[in-house]
Formats: sequence, structure tokens, C-alpha cells
Amino acid sequence: MSKESPSASDKPCQGSPEGGEYVFRLDVPKLLKETSRHGDDTGAKIYRRTGIAESSVYRILNGETQPDLNSAMRLSEAYGIDLRDVIKRVPIEAAA
Repeated sequence: MSKESPSASDKPCQGSPEGGEYVFRLDVPKLLKETSRHGDDTGAKIYRRTGIAESSVYRILNGETQPDLNSAMRLSEAYGIDLRDVIKRVPIEAAA
């Protein structure tokens, strides 16, 4: 076992170094970059590959909602995405 102190990225759910509260949000442009690499550049193509309801895909892509864990995992598996690469930390004030 290492005696080194863990970095902030080892514990992503802890408070940010600056303090304050935050939430995690899907970074839609990053997600679309990854889906496009697989030839899926529309919501319809994403829903066909992932099985996520088409209306849900469009609401996620338009920023109207955040994916639930099931949908996030479907996106991750379908496109080989590490969710940590497409999720960003947003201060609660900015997320409201």
C-alpha cells in the first residue's frame, strides 16, 4: 500500500480544492465528439446504438436533463467512453 496522499482525481466526489459545493454534469460537446468518432452524429443514431429512448437522448443532448446512471452506463459501453472523460464538475451556483 502506498503512503502517498491521494490526488484530487483519486477522490472525485470530495470537495474541490477551492471549497464550495458542486454537481457533476455531462459535457455534451465531449460526448458528441466521442459519438461522432463512431459515426453517430445525430440523436437518432445514438438512440439506435444505445437503446436509450430517443426523446431522452434529445433532452440530454439539448441540456434539458442529465442522464441517469443506466443511460450514462449505456453511453459508456456503446462508445467505449470512460465517464470521467465526459463528466465535468460544476459549482452549484452555475448549475442552478
